[in-house]
Amino acid sequence: MKLHLTSAYDTHTGLDALTGVALLDRVGEHELCADPAEADAILFVENTHFDDLLFRQLLQHVLVADYPDKVYMYNEMDRPWDVLPGLYCCLTRRHHDPTRHRPFAYLYSPNPYVSNIYSSDRETRYLFSFMGSMSHGCRRTIMQLQHRDALLRDTSDFNVWDSEPAEMQVRGREYASTLAASRFVLCPRGIGTSSIRLYETLEAGRVPVIISDQWAPPPETDWSFAIQVEERRIRSIPGLLSAMEGEADNRGQEARQAWLDNYAPDTLFNTVGNSLASLIDSGHGSRHRRPGTQLNKWLAGGELLKRTAAQRLLGNQ
Repeated sequence: MKLHLTSAYDTHTGLDALTGVALLDRVGEHELCADPAEADAILFVENTHFDDLLFRQLLQHVLVADYPDKVYMYNEMDRPWDVLPGLYCCLTRRHHDPTRHRPFAYLYSPNPYVSNIYSSDRETRYLFSFMGSMSHGCRRTIMQLQHRDALLRDTSDFNVWDSEPAEMQVRGREYASTLAASRFVLCPRGIGTSSIRLYETLEAGRVPVIISDQWAPPPETDWSFAIQVEERRIRSIPGLLSAMEGEADNRGQEARQAWLDNYAPDTLFNTVGNSLASLIDSGHGSRHRRPGTQLNKWLAGGELLKRTAAQRLLGNQ
């Protein structure tokens, strides 16, 4: 399949990341296409734009007008709305429409030190760990857990997206060191249902403990290696993980393999292509409705105003 990658904005780190990994693709089932007219799918690869949360600039783009039947979007907003059909990191289970959406991974990690974990020889002295901000109530419950071999740290004083380079380096190394020393890594929801830390945990070959009731799992991965805990059962985690400690190595290897198969730099572009192909093959009439339809519904109900306010509380991992 031929994919034309683009963005409606001047700042587009996601587009840069995906274009880069496309050049590393080892599978060869899909290819970049410079001409949108010849492409099978046009993918707008967008970050969150706080000066245009409604994506008006995207919806008014000439390619959306000219090719309404083959435009898609990669959307990593914490609280997304249905802008265009495509790949969504944090769309909730209840808002997921399989004819229009594919749950998807994040395209890159802001922490360059995570990539060194798997090849390093480090003692996993922590049964489980969590380092993150208190961007959701379930995280505050996590901070109350007790176990002698656990590390839990509130990093609400640090914003990974808005920090000086020196602090980014110190915090990044600390986070990676903790991840490397952990057998299980708690991956709770934040403002959004998903988290970059989930995919960092896979890359590191550690076992993710997913705590997010509304998380929609990307379908290309068999997530049976992961441990999923309901938000209301967080207090059971120390006993649960103590009983499963002997499974950590095998589950961690399966997590690493899932990352290699689907999210590594030389396979991620293929996963993007396969996900878009599956949307195209779904062939349902609801797949391409007029852009902005869902937006108009939420505006009428006032829901979007609530979501916009939440978006401004930019949470880190």
